[in-house]
Amino acid sequence: MNITEHPGPDRLELRLVGRLDATWASHVEDAIETAIRAGSHRIVLNFAEVDYISSLGLRVLLSHYKQLKAVNGSLSICEPCGPALTILKAAGLASVLVADLAVPAAPPAPPSAITRGAAVYQAYPQRVATPLTCRLVGDPAKLAAGGFTDADVTAQTFATGTFGIGLGAFGDSSADCHDRFGEFLAAGGCAMTLPTNDRQALPDYVVEQGTLVPRVHTLYGLIGAGDFPTMVRFDAKADGAGVVGLSALVDALLEVSTGAVAAFVVLAETAGLVGATLRRSPMTGPLSLELPDVRDWLSFTTERTAERSLSLIVGVAARAVPDAARAFLRPMKGDAVHAHVHAAQFPYRPVQQGELPFGRTVADLLTTATPATVMHLMPDTRPYEGVGDTDLVRGACWVGPLATLSAS
Repeated sequence: MNITEHPGPDRLELRLVGRLDATWASHVEDAIETAIRAGSHRIVLNFAEVDYISSLGLRVLLSHYKQLKAVNGSLSICEPCGPALTILKAAGLASVLVADLAVPAAPPAPPSAITRGAAVYQAYPQRVATPLTCRLVGDPAKLAAGGFTDADVTAQTFATGTFGIGLGAFGDSSADCHDRFGEFLAAGGCAMTLPTNDRQALPDYVVEQGTLVPRVHTLYGLIGAGDFPTMVRFDAKADGAGVVGLSALVDALLEVSTGAVAAFVVLAETAGLVGATLRRSPMTGPLSLELPDVRDWLSFTTERTAERSLSLIVGVAARAVPDAARAFLRPMKGDAVHAHVHAAQFPYRPVQQGELPFGRTVADLLTTATPATVMHLMPDTRPYEGVGDTDLVRGACWVGPLATLSAS
């Protein structure tokens, strides 16, 4: 099987020569996946010289057709030769996959693209009914200065229109959550936590449904509400490293927001996450920052994790940190921006192109995938051993300035 790429103005054509059988199905699958990861969501397969398709080949075609359709993309076949068209008709897939490309549907014109550093950005204004606000709950300094008690626990609810990050757990009471407090994030009517009572524990999550609203017992957190006034798409430049660092992305989002302090949610295709997770609940005592004790408390990424994945990222960032938020916001790479950022990592799938609605996009994610971990993202800037910053490839962001950032 020979495959060649022929880019067009609004689609990528892959010309195949040979048999799409068990021997070559994985080769074709890899070519399609590589194209998707490179940002091509409208793919046309030229079957003029494909004279046979096996059941495994049909499965590959149908799988990627469904994947791209789910993100408003498309996979179609053009110029199928007689034998290939006969097989597609017999399998009932000709009407689905074989496209008449004589009059292609014109996609809506996107906003102007702006290149900044290693990425290209496009901004879409959004309707705002309620300005963004954020409350500072609890005291992060207690994490290493005495630990937390039941008196520090507050119950926070995360309905649609709210967001949050911090340390928390799902449960009936602070006593019920005592051994499980860990990183959490919330956005779009969904909340996810990483329990710390079992080092093999998987993240738990709750999605708003009817009268069921996510409720997180919280030790400390940044708890926000309101509408994001701007949606931003970003795509790492192909002629560079092919990735954009999280610190650079947050710096760009602050510029877009035009505010001194901004909140953001990002759904991104990820090249690698860098950060830490708690190993033990801070209700069991103060976190030790001394070696080797700190290893019993924190799990650090010693190399980039979650390569080829999808990440939901929630954060608050500032250039000039308000006094009330100094314990909550930490320096990012370069120290020009301070932020507090959490991420939930999911199996890879492409981020839908174009303008996306915030709440439904986040909620739809958890109807089709389960988070593998929840992390506190932070750059590792050690001179020799450091693994650098979280690297992202492309994605959608919702960002806005905070009208208020105040202690509860």
